[in-house]
Amino acid sequence: MHIKQREINKEVHQACINEGYPEIVSRIIAGRTDEFNKNIFNPSFDCVEPAKDMADSTKASQRIIDAIQTNQTILLFTDYDVDGCASMAILYGALHDVFGVKKSNIQALTGHRTQDGYGLTDTIAGKIEILHPDLVITADAGISDGSRIERLAKAGIDVIVTDHHLLPVEGVPTAAWAVVNPQRQDCQYDNNIAGCGVAWLLMTVVAQELDCSMDQKRVLHRFLDYVALGTVADLVSLASPINRYFVKQGLAFMNEQTRECWRVALNGQKANVGFLGFQLGPRINASSRMTGEANAAIDFLVSKNVDKISAAYQQLDHCNYNRRKIEKRMFDTAKQQINKKDHIFIDYNESYDPGVQGIVAGRLAETFGIPAIMLADIGDDLVAGSGRSGQFLHIRDALQSFDDNYPGILVSFGGHRAAVGLKIHKKNIEILQKGLNDNVNIQLADQDTTPYIKTDGSLKGHLNSATYYQIEALNPFGIGFPSPTFSDIMTATNIRVVGKNPVHLSMKLDGIKAIQFYALDNPKDSLRINSNDKLEVVYTLSMNEWQGRKSLQLIIKRISIKS
Repeated sequence: MHIKQREINKEVHQACINEGYPEIVSRIIAGRTDEFNKNIFNPSFDCVEPAKDMADSTKASQRIIDAIQTNQTILLFTDYDVDGCASMAILYGALHDVFGVKKSNIQALTGHRTQDGYGLTDTIAGKIEILHPDLVITADAGISDGSRIERLAKAGIDVIVTDHHLLPVEGVPTAAWAVVNPQRQDCQYDNNIAGCGVAWLLMTVVAQELDCSMDQKRVLHRFLDYVALGTVADLVSLASPINRYFVKQGLAFMNEQTRECWRVALNGQKANVGFLGFQLGPRINASSRMTGEANAAIDFLVSKNVDKISAAYQQLDHCNYNRRKIEKRMFDTAKQQINKKDHIFIDYNESYDPGVQGIVAGRLAETFGIPAIMLADIGDDLVAGSGRSGQFLHIRDALQSFDDNYPGILVSFGGHRAAVGLKIHKKNIEILQKGLNDNVNIQLADQDTTPYIKTDGSLKGHLNSATYYQIEALNPFGIGFPSPTFSDIMTATNIRVVGKNPVHLSMKLDGIKAIQFYALDNPKDSLRINSNDKLEVVYTLSMNEWQGRKSLQLIIKRISIKS
């Protein structure tokens, strides 16, 4: 693995300098965007384009208003992941708390991960036909489900699709009453937003059309806490100004803890991107991963009963504990099968759990630097797959190309550049493994696919608390706008092993305190470095607090001896 310095957009860099931004802030922004926008540094509501600009949003809002005003039954259908659960909380809250729809007129449905599968499947369509609402609103789902939407339309059920996923080859589902998706070719809206963002924006159009009061609009605005959760967990780009506003404002609302669910989850902590992405998000996802259903997650987010919220969160925590155990077992099994000569790793094992395969695929892709697809049984001779891309491959396009070359082998598939889901008959696994590998090998044949770490260059001469706080002011960091990482040649002193289970390395680098977590596989491993060694270090900045005193600390991401 080698180190690459981010390319800097010189025009953006100069624009930042002209605005009076510090040099390090200008460098970080210019390494993450090709267009200067003041809302990158300080996102405000001004960067939220009018939601009416989204194709079909007015048509959809008028149908929703008709349903509200004539006491029709509205069924909300969302995906079972964090984005879907956040979307459910937004839609349910908007309809009931803002627009005054009676609970008896709202039906909520999320699919079962293994029994129903992903999206508005045939089994979901059957359930909806039995419930027979007047109107269905989807969120984070539906764009690839044209045949089932046509089935519902023939049954006299109107369907409004809100989604953010890429459109299928055949385009938007024509039988839908309206399709609100910024990925549409005839839609100029920012297409980086998550499903929950699309759902929230549509609700703002409804509020505007209904001429809601300022108090009602304030309640709706506060649903940005849910939007922040789904935006971070669904890994959409935080280089997008609108997403930066959603997350920054949503976190501010979350930290006010006016919702009981945040008080329970935070338990005295402060919410930030890391909390959403690595603590709360995985727990919400664990509900459907371990039980197949998102009921506990929905209860946690939507309920106003403190006891019910606490019980739901305990269940999510328990599910997440079990998920981590299964994930470790699957990862340890799969990594033994890795063939580093391949450009994509596709693995099936009867013991694999379909609820955890996406996480394991992500860990494999990150660890070994190649895309990975994990396959697991889901019954009826069907296998579900979940894939994550490496640094070089658009994994959905790769599946599309495979489907073009091997028509009928994939039962279904969908996704985007970084992640895919698929279904295939077990008997066709070898065709997928060979065909997709051949396809990807050809696609990447002329590329240097050596894994690399991108950094923001050197911080020599600027390693101080002032630099740390300048960088912190650029939050939120995440996908598309990653937390700054730096690289320098530094001298190590005061090296020692630390921790309750001593596998971490503490040292000073050019006189500044630094730590590398999990530097050793086990406490008996020998140190690879000695005092006064010259090291090539990849690191981030943090602020260490001890006995009321704060001091700069480097978090080491990678370290190697410089010959």
